[in-house]
This record gives sequence, C-alpha cells and structure tokens, in this order.
Amino acid sequence: MPKRFRVALVTGATRGIGYNVGKEMVKRMPLTTTYMTSRHNVDGFQSILGMQLGAAARERAKFVRMDVRDLEAVNEMKEKIVKKFGGLDILVNNAGIYHVPNKSLSVFPKQVQEILGINYWGTKNVIGSFFPHFKPHSRIVNITSNLGHIMSVKNMEDELKEALRLRFNSCNNEFELDGLLLKFQRDAIQGTWRKEGWPSCGYTVSKMAINAYTRILQRQFDEDDREDLVVNAVYPCTKHSKIDQSDMKILDDEEGAKFVFYMAAVKPNSHGVFPRGAVIWNNSRVVDNREGYTYNNKHQVKLPLEIPQV
Repeated sequence: MPKRFRVALVTGATRGIGYNVGKEMVKRMPLTTTYMTSRHNVDGFQSILGMQLGAAARERAKFVRMDVRDLEAVNEMKEKIVKKFGGLDILVNNAGIYHVPNKSLSVFPKQVQEILGINYWGTKNVIGSFFPHFKPHSRIVNITSNLGHIMSVKNMEDELKEALRLRFNSCNNEFELDGLLLKFQRDAIQGTWRKEGWPSCGYTVSKMAINAYTRILQRQFDEDDREDLVVNAVYPCTKHSKIDQSDMKILDDEEGAKFVFYMAAVKPNSHGVFPRGAVIWNNSRVVDNREGYTYNNKHQVKLPLEIPQV
C-alpha cells in the first residue's frame, strides 16, 4: 500500500503551545506538510525550526502570515492547501488573545470585540473555510482554557453561573450560538453585560463559546457523508503568563504540545471509543461531554488509540 502524504494546519504557531504543537508534528510525522500561521511576522521561524530539527524538517514546515480575522487571507490559505493536497487532514485552532479584564465602559467593549474577533469568529472563519475540504478521518482540535469552565467564573452567584452554563448548553446550532455571542457584544457596548448575567471577562465567554461550538460542530460531522471526522476542544494545561493558574498542575509547552498532538493525530478507532465533540483537559479528564463520557484518558491508554507513524 503506498504511503499517504498528509497536510496539517496550526494557527497561532510562532510561539508557546502553538509553535510546539507544530514542531511536534514536523518531528513525528515525516510524510506530513505542516503549515504554521501567525498574524505577526513569520520571517526567520523556518530557519529556527531547521536548526532545532534539521534541514529535512525545515522543508516540511511552512510558516505563513495569516490573521484568522481576515477571511480573504484564510481563503487564500485554503485555496493553496486544497490545490496542492486536495484537502486538509489536521487542523489545530490555537490562534487566540487574552486581555486582563478591565470593567471600564470605555475599555471592556473593545476587549470583547478583539477577543471574540480572534478566539471565536476567527476560529469559525478557519473551520468554515475548510469545512468542505476536510478529508475523511480528519482531526480538528480547538484549543480551550480552564477559564472556559463555569467554575472559573469569579464574583458571580451560583445561580447566575448555572444560568450562564445553560445559556451555552441550550444552543443547538451555530445560528443560536452566534446570536448569543452577538448579544454579549451588544451588552458590552451598552454597558449592561453584568445586568444581563455575563462575566466581566471576554476571554472566559470566548472559550465557553468555543466549547459549545465544538459540540455543535461534531454533530454536523456526525451527519456528514465523510467518514470519521472528529473535533474536540483541548486544554493543554500549559502556563499562561496573564491567567491565574495557582490551583492547577501546570505543564511546560513541550509536554502540553505532545498531548495536543496526540489528540490531533490519533488514528481511526474501529472500536469507536474516543471523545468526539468533547472538552478535554490534559490532566486526563473529559470535563464536558453530552454523550456521557465518564472515563479519563489515563485509562484510555489501554485502548487501541495509536499515533499514526506517517
């Protein structure tokens, strides 16, 4: 059987967890071309990666400047990949931004607009553009955060937290979820977000939205004719310089990247036991899954989940 060449795309891939995920793919998947994008200048990164992994690895990594908010740039990237490879095998949506919450009426709406523009709407731009071109057995990973969990919301009464959780869980399709996020943006602009039951952290809302979007997207994949399309939201438990993680066990970027790589590169599982549309933390917990997964990934190591040697 001839070996199959594959293609992967990692956004937000010039530093931190994104860079290390791309690096892991280049190192461990010699028959895969990995595109690594950033909204910032990407000059010099290919040489740096080549020095770290060798000249051959440098040829398999393609650094491209792409802002996920720019739909034209996203579509250009899609056209390039589809023309050369016929579609996409792996997508890791890591592009994101965090702002320390500022409740000022002159600042908070701007924070919300920028955070959602990249973290939510930008992620949807990439997935929407590539959606018709995901190959059978494609794997999509949306990077999420501990702040996307309802328990992370501070200075909010329990009943309001539960109402917020139900808001997202009750969204059954993209239209409803988009409407909810547009309402949050309007409430922020009007200065009524707290009255309307929203937390004062745009990043938290953006990651709650990503978690809900992942669930909705998997439902679309399950109804698709293409076989075995899987998306999960993954929190790698790596250090973030601006986020309080004092109550968590934190991993370095290289270790977190190995877990993200595993979730993005796992082979088709004929037994059907693998999270789909779930929110997974790299402390080996499936923390949010409507299909009722109660196991953790420490135990899953015994199952036939293999990293593809391609």
